[in-house]
Amino acid sequence: MPEIVYVTLRFLFLALLMLFVFLVARTVYRELRPAPPRPAVPRAPAKAPRSGRKARLVIAGDAGRRKQLSWELEGDVIIGRSPECAVSVDDEFASNLHSKIYQTEGRFYVEDLGSTNGTYVNGRRIHYPTELRSGDRVKIGRTEMEFRR
Repeated sequence: MPEIVYVTLRFLFLALLMLFVFLVARTVYRELRPAPPRPAVPRAPAKAPRSGRKARLVIAGDAGRRKQLSWELEGDVIIGRSPECAVSVDDEFASNLHSKIYQTEGRFYVEDLGSTNGTYVNGRRIHYPTELRSGDRVKIGRTEMEFRR
């Protein structure tokens, strides 16, 4: 074969290799960038909480294995492994400052504080503040809690 064919094949191979590296880098970038904020969806007004009952966060666990713990939610509540947190969980998969539950205009929201393992509401990982409704399950590490109102 003439030498021009070998040189052309080398440049073609080099171009394909560069295209492959570009596609891999683009895919890695897309996977690692943070998710864009979700636009606010207007919702129907929430029902007013029943008088005399406050919002609570209850650990959902087997009754025989550990006692059931619950916390009354007032103001901003930080959940994590640190003893300084309002809700301190003994879970090696929870971050020291894992998530925050706060109240705005009579509604409660949960927000992940950049934890390694993420915060889940009803089995879905959250990336932005998410409204909590009665019966929602919040999972932090391996600890699952139920929001009650």
